[in-house]
Amino acid sequence: MKRRFPIITKKIVFGIVVSGFLLCSVVFSAGYWSFSRQFRKEYDSNIRAISEAARECLNPDDFALYLKTATPDERYEGVLRILQDFVNKFELNLLYVSAVSAPDYTDITYIYNPVMQDGRWRAFPLGYTETYVEPHYNSSAKRVFENGEVIVRHTFRTRSGSHITAMVPVYDSDGKIVAVLGAQKSIQEFVDARRSFAFFVIVLELLFAALIVILFSAYFNVKFIRPLVLITHETDHFASYGGEPTDSLLSITNRDEIGTLAHTVLQMERDVCRNIKELTRVTAEKERISTELNVATQIQADALPTGYPAFPSRMDFDLFATMSPAKEVGGDLYDYQLLDYDHLMLVVGDVSGKGVPAALFMMTAKTLLSSLAMQGLSPREIFMSANDHLCNGNSAELFVTCWLGILTFSTGELRFVNAGHPYPVLFHEGEFGFIKEKPNFVLGGMPGIPYKEHSLTLNKGDRLFVYSDGVTEATSGAKKLFGVERLLSAVSATAAQNAPDTLKSVRCAIDEFVGNAEQFDDITMLQFEWKKA
Repeated sequence: MKRRFPIITKKIVFGIVVSGFLLCSVVFSAGYWSFSRQFRKEYDSNIRAISEAARECLNPDDFALYLKTATPDERYEGVLRILQDFVNKFELNLLYVSAVSAPDYTDITYIYNPVMQDGRWRAFPLGYTETYVEPHYNSSAKRVFENGEVIVRHTFRTRSGSHITAMVPVYDSDGKIVAVLGAQKSIQEFVDARRSFAFFVIVLELLFAALIVILFSAYFNVKFIRPLVLITHETDHFASYGGEPTDSLLSITNRDEIGTLAHTVLQMERDVCRNIKELTRVTAEKERISTELNVATQIQADALPTGYPAFPSRMDFDLFATMSPAKEVGGDLYDYQLLDYDHLMLVVGDVSGKGVPAALFMMTAKTLLSSLAMQGLSPREIFMSANDHLCNGNSAELFVTCWLGILTFSTGELRFVNAGHPYPVLFHEGEFGFIKEKPNFVLGGMPGIPYKEHSLTLNKGDRLFVYSDGVTEATSGAKKLFGVERLLSAVSATAAQNAPDTLKSVRCAIDEFVGNAEQFDDITMLQFEWKKA
């Protein structure tokens, strides 16, 4: 029996229904989110203001005496009346001032506890102590007492309804947190209104979907589906019989987009037949090139040190580096070597250009620097010799910006040379900053160039972050550079992290800034920390 509606009709109608449903859902979600957000903003601001205003009425310096004697005096009664006025005026469920004992913050001793009159809550007298184990409350109390935070909590679907609670720290005259003030207010009316709103929108979406199914099913089947079915049969035949087109589409004489589609499909079939041979040849060539690039990528990755920890036998320092090429292969380089037990070499460089030529020059530069360092040369001597070697036969006129340092652990002296490379970031004596020694000329640019060596003394606990210009020149979709200020801020936020996590955090900051913009330069980062004993 012939089906009344082809499958494509059902799919199109289904797609329209789903699209309409999704659109309604988006509108609903936006309204629901905006409603909830505005609620949170207004209620959070209101409950915080109430709590902070109530806190100003307290005499925190008297709390120690109250907790010791559990006996109220005239000042206590006056404050209690004021707090009760807060509860009555602002329709609070309850308001409490209590001391909570560390470290679990489960033992609560109440100082003040006015509650809503004729409500379901019972007021606790001065000095009343209870053990209250509730993870959200306990963790919030801990944050208030230990960090001085102001916490706003929302509690839904409890036996007593839904509530919003603010918890603020109470300071004595010495600035010490001696108690927490909490204020709780019902939000059940808002919760009920939000539920009714959601129910109404869902019912409306279902009715809208049913109406769309009825109207569009008939319209699409008559106006569009029948010609499309013929086009579908033709394309299926073309795909199933070795790419040989027929003349069946010539019977479609529509003077609209469907007629244009039929003509285009027929022309496409003829073009496909003509281009298959050329495509096959091009594909084979592309696969060969892709295979070679994959091998080159792996060779380059294998040439760079990647293990962590970098030197498992050495626990006195933390070291890690990464290189993310902009193309299949990159022109950045990094290296680290223990020249002997007392000397560590660190290198980060950036070859001009991109792709395979830069990668080959990078491999040459890395091998050359490593070989010269193992000969016991100073950083200045290494750069002078490497520069002369790189200039020989450099018909492509490539060059390398490079920073190389050698650390002597026994003295803490770091001797380094900067050949046109970005300034490294140094954490020293509790501060982050750039090592702004005037850079020398690049490597490979001109033979016989003298290089000036600098030195500084590191202490245990110091950190060194060396990078390529792909970090600071990472560009967002708005054509803005990541820059040195954002880099310094990102590195400063990693003071408690190890080397791999430091690089991961900085890369996350770069990616967040860049967004969906394409990476146009290699990104290389090296992090070194001389650990404290």
